[in-house]
Amino acid sequence: MTAWEKEYGEALYELCNEENCAQETGEQLDMVCALFRGEPKYAGILQNPALPRQERLGMLDEAFRDSVHPYLLNFLKLLCERSALEALPGCTERFHALYNEDRGLLPVTATSAVALTEAQKQALAEKLSRLTGKTVLLENRVDKSLMGGVKVNYDGKELDGSVAGRLEALRRVLVDGKA
Repeated sequence: MTAWEKEYGEALYELCNEENCAQETGEQLDMVCALFRGEPKYAGILQNPALPRQERLGMLDEAFRDSVHPYLLNFLKLLCERSALEALPGCTERFHALYNEDRGLLPVTATSAVALTEAQKQALAEKLSRLTGKTVLLENRVDKSLMGGVKVNYDGKELDGSVAGRLEALRRVLVDGKA
């Protein structure tokens, strides 16, 4: 994430948080990012300097006026004016990080060979909540290559309790002599 994305994401978050619309805006940011990811040509048109600025801003207004908060629409127009719509994912990431931090939320990804049961998800979330002191937002992904066990990622950390991870650690000890 660039310093610019961090600064702009923080500015949008602070404004929305002060105005009590951060949750709504965060959801809408995700929707807009998904739209731009799914329609890269649209974002390309909005970035095209050959199109007059007012026309590009009008396109954003027409597309989002009735579906996003005015603060977000103005933010998108600002990025468009500066030919910086490619920074939207980084700004969104920073927005969500601040939102989660302020509310004591911790997004966690648990990857397992088979889908975890609701009881397993609840037990894992409770254990991580006790460990971190935060409310865990658990997402379970399935990766059959793990063979068994679970790999947990949160806050830039990885806890690998998968069979594949344990076998790799054993291989390193046997082959490389390193734990």
